[in-house]
Amino acid sequence: MVLLGPRMPAAVSGAVGLAMGVAGRLTGGGRDVWARPGRLHIETHGVHGVDGARVARRVERALERHPGVVWARVNAPACRVVVEVTDPPPPRRELVALVARAESVPASVDEEIAEEELRHPAEGLRRSGVLANLAVDAVALGLAGLTRITAWAPLPAELAGLVSAVELHPRLRELAARRLHGQERAESLVSMAAGLAQALSVGGAGVVVDIAERVGRWREARADQQAWRAAEPRLIRGPRDAGADPVTVERPRPLPDGPVERYQRRVLAGGAAVMAAAVPLAGPRRAAAVGIAALPRAAESGRAAFASQLGLALARDGALVMDRAVLRRLDRLDTLVLDGAALRSGRWALTDLVPLAGADHGEVAERGFALFAAENPWDVREADEWTLAPVDKLELRGRTGVRQRRGLADAGAEVVLGLARRSRLEAVLAVEADLAPGLDAVIDAARRAGLRIVLATDEPRSPAGHADALVERGGSPAGVVRDIQATGGVVMLLSGDRRALAAADCGLGVHVDGAPPPWGAHVLIGTELGPAALLVEAVVAARSVDRDCIALARAATGIGALAALGGGVTRPAARSLGVVNVGAALGFADGVWRAHRLHTDAGRRMPPGGAPESGRRAGDDDGPPAGPG
Repeated sequence: MVLLGPRMPAAVSGAVGLAMGVAGRLTGGGRDVWARPGRLHIETHGVHGVDGARVARRVERALERHPGVVWARVNAPACRVVVEVTDPPPPRRELVALVARAESVPASVDEEIAEEELRHPAEGLRRSGVLANLAVDAVALGLAGLTRITAWAPLPAELAGLVSAVELHPRLRELAARRLHGQERAESLVSMAAGLAQALSVGGAGVVVDIAERVGRWREARADQQAWRAAEPRLIRGPRDAGADPVTVERPRPLPDGPVERYQRRVLAGGAAVMAAAVPLAGPRRAAAVGIAALPRAAESGRAAFASQLGLALARDGALVMDRAVLRRLDRLDTLVLDGAALRSGRWALTDLVPLAGADHGEVAERGFALFAAENPWDVREADEWTLAPVDKLELRGRTGVRQRRGLADAGAEVVLGLARRSRLEAVLAVEADLAPGLDAVIDAARRAGLRIVLATDEPRSPAGHADALVERGGSPAGVVRDIQATGGVVMLLSGDRRALAAADCGLGVHVDGAPPPWGAHVLIGTELGPAALLVEAVVAARSVDRDCIALARAATGIGALAALGGGVTRPAARSLGVVNVGAALGFADGVWRAHRLHTDAGRRMPPGGAPESGRRAGDDDGPPAGPG
């Protein structure tokens, strides 16, 4: 065997150099710019540090001085400046140059890492690194074929195992991310190196698994782009919707390891110990092969495949995944926090009707339902001789229903309306905010996942009666999230509060049309809670993927160790690595299957529109309320 260097055939050295050069060009500089008629989203830097707000204002002022710019707003959580332009638009390069000059002070290392981790849904495939990985994998697959049919000596499999260990060990991944300024960049570069090393040592089996993972990410990124293209005009209708200052994302204590991380640390440490102990007994080559057999690649491949397939399903359902990394830590979640302020659909529902003495029950129910406006119950509505409005807006003679109104208010009515015929009060009606469609499905999914449900609200009566705990919301549920995290909890939050969503470990941003989107959320889901229910269901599926793939990794370790010790004396590490790659392929298949099954089952439980049948309330059907309360 020989290493890379003068003795390797020039064609192979050239191919490796070409692969890395192509990767560099595909991941290289240039700002990401997404455009549609009349608007640009330009990547911007330096907006997350202590001077982030000042940098943002400087960028906005520089752009708005350009005669071709109508307005500009920096969206710090997305690392983009949104620019409304005139028709015809100004040259794009001029605006990009203005942004670069306005930033002036380079971002710190911590800011660069934070910004590198952000992956905007509109970001092109070139910026995502998928194309670079696929290009290198294609070259690696070609090299693997050449080493099979020629007399070239491949690299030692021990080298490929060493690179894979860096790729798979949580602590080594953290060090690589720090060194290479970003987790995703580090994973991409280390994966490229591992693919080339495997191709030149054990063949193309591992590279084929890599290509399958990249294709999954390619499909996910394309679906994200399409979802963003459809949602952007609705999300950003003007400068008020576009701008957002940076939000703090620091946890009160580090995020605890999940099952995969714990297994990776344990098995790699154990593999290193066994390898050291086996050196005097089996020799260095076979001892190294036993250590390589401990590589837990099946667990990582399964989780990555599951996350990509889930991201694809979410994008096709209309959700915007602003931080794809969140889909890889669903297995760690143990608490669902519901923000009471975000559980409202923006509409109102009649929940009770009390006829006054002498009124015809059927007639007042029919008239009240016909006049009721779910969008704005405070409006005065009239038809024929009937009027529906808050009692203080009615011109009444005689009774005012004081006792009946007090009874409805005590029972939890948020608004009490009066129904009058001419000037005589005939009935009073209770109105409450309608809950977001699909809330019951979210709660049911949380029960199946074993999540603790916490409702953060300042209302005396809980809109979600199945919560395990009721806590005071205050000005923002961010405090509730941090309190749970401080005790070791890992939190999924359903809210419209930007600060709280950024603080959560998985923030699901709810927003209604006409309100600014909650930039800072990991996933923007709008008003329909179908994607939220899918993500809560995904907690169970993610744990199942962990369990399956850890079992596959253990099996691969045992079989790989036997292959290393029981086979011939030549290339024992290659035999071990071959078994590890088979385990990775099975793990990948399990992750894809679990995600597909999750989406299919969730679709059966959640009918079109996002609201399960059990979530209906008075006023949702085609008839009047059932009668007096």
